[in-house]
Amino acid sequence: MLNMNSKLNHSKKQNLKVVSGMIAGTIIYSMGVVWLLDLAQFYAGGVTGFSQLLSNFLGQIGIPISKSIFIAILNIPLFIIGWRGVSFRFALLSLFSVVIQVITVAVLEMLLKYGVNPFQKALTPSGGMDHGAYLTIAVLGGLVCGVGSGISLRSGASTGGMDIISQYLSFKKRIPFAYISLSADLVIIILSAFVGTLETAIYTIIRLIITILVLDRIHTIYKYMKLEIITTECEAMRQAMITNFNHGVTIYKAIGGYSGQDKWVLESVVSSYEAEEYKNLAMKIDPKSFIIFTAVKHIQGLFNHNVIA
Repeated sequence: MLNMNSKLNHSKKQNLKVVSGMIAGTIIYSMGVVWLLDLAQFYAGGVTGFSQLLSNFLGQIGIPISKSIFIAILNIPLFIIGWRGVSFRFALLSLFSVVIQVITVAVLEMLLKYGVNPFQKALTPSGGMDHGAYLTIAVLGGLVCGVGSGISLRSGASTGGMDIISQYLSFKKRIPFAYISLSADLVIIILSAFVGTLETAIYTIIRLIITILVLDRIHTIYKYMKLEIITTECEAMRQAMITNFNHGVTIYKAIGGYSGQDKWVLESVVSSYEAEEYKNLAMKIDPKSFIIFTAVKHIQGLFNHNVIA
């Protein structure tokens, strides 16, 4: 009963973390898109970027449609893929994320009509755009969008769109997330040169580079680590790891070189975003435990690849 209660409490805390990160990250990302990228007609990545392209193209021919409409429409088939190909919980959280993004983008676009954009006067004080303003917006837009995506993904939430496709292909075809994301961004960059200008495409590339650099620092969802916990509380630690996580554990005996005391090493490969939870759990059971995390470049064999939500 104690183990079951512990697992339920852990699950509740994890769900709260996922939902909180999803909401905060999605709102920050949407602000970056509407208040910064749209200001200079630069493009985001994935579904949001394609939605911007469609909205801008139709606007040029006299058919103004909010990008929030396209974000919702383009995510419908992706939602079905996530539901059938990954998991219902993953699809449900993806749906929540898309709904938050659609609402936030629509509200921010409405506020723009009343001149509400905290970055506009600061970046374009004279009302016009020069090369310095373009470069600043590309860098700052990439930074804000990267932070928003990173917060959401680091918490274990799906941001919808390309995350759904990447999860599906990662699980079914073992295609790396980076390949999928970069392929979509490349298509957006090429199309942006036709919908906008070559200059727009170049600044979109700068935005992409900044976003990737930020995500690499914040977002650890698709990276893995080898975990080693050296402790005297072998059985309690083993039970806690198996109860709260779904990764296997290898156990072997060791002797403390300084103390000469018998100890145990519990070894596992975990997703990087789970590292903090493992550390907190281990320290709660044995405050004197010694914990080692080592980056893992490749995994071969049976391993539970957790969905990001």
